[in-house]
Amino acid sequence: MRVVILGVTTGLGTCLARALPEYGCTPVGLIRKAAQREPLRAAGVETVLLDTASDRVRDGLREAVGGAGAVVLAAGTGTGPGSLGAATRSVSPAGLLAEAAERAGVHRYAMVSALLPDDGVRAELGDLLPAYLREKENAERDLRERDLDWCALRPGRLDDTAATGRVRVRAGTDPRPEGRISRADLATTLCAILTAPRPVRGTLAVCAGDVPIREAVAEM
Repeated sequence: MRVVILGVTTGLGTCLARALPEYGCTPVGLIRKAAQREPLRAAGVETVLLDTASDRVRDGLREAVGGAGAVVLAAGTGTGPGSLGAATRSVSPAGLLAEAAERAGVHRYAMVSALLPDDGVRAELGDLLPAYLREKENAERDLRERDLDWCALRPGRLDDTAATGRVRVRAGTDPRPEGRISRADLATTLCAILTAPRPVRGTLAVCAGDVPIREAVAEM
């Protein structure tokens, strides 16, 4: 199964691309710069170069996700309106990617949302942090209106500690994450969600815990 990733060059996106082959999936990264292509190919990631300055960016995204089994938004910051270039000034990449998945008939869609951004994100955003959180909230709201098997993951604070293979997952109308979770464990959780026998739908909060990842996802 091909899994198309927006945000493949982020810390989480890198972990996800590494983990997907273990689940029988081929990672496909959406990139904006040709220079990103070779390092990703060397890591076993297929790439699609988007012309984000073109008015055809919507068509480009639809073509990029066509034939995929799932789509993932793994980007943290830089996903607000205009962050994919001038042609996206009035719409967020989260909305564009979800729209592309709908148009291409790709039903499984996972998005990494945020309620506990890590210290690096907080420092990077500064006074823009409230806008960032609103952006994620708006992306979740948009997903609820889509004809997709969507899952929005709200992680605890991300760090680069070693994977444990265990998490705690909460569901509900407004689940709140707590504590921390390694990027590696979050990536594995995404893999388990994307490849579950039945679609995992809704908003989930996930943090470090003591339940094996596959078991935690199966309970959802």
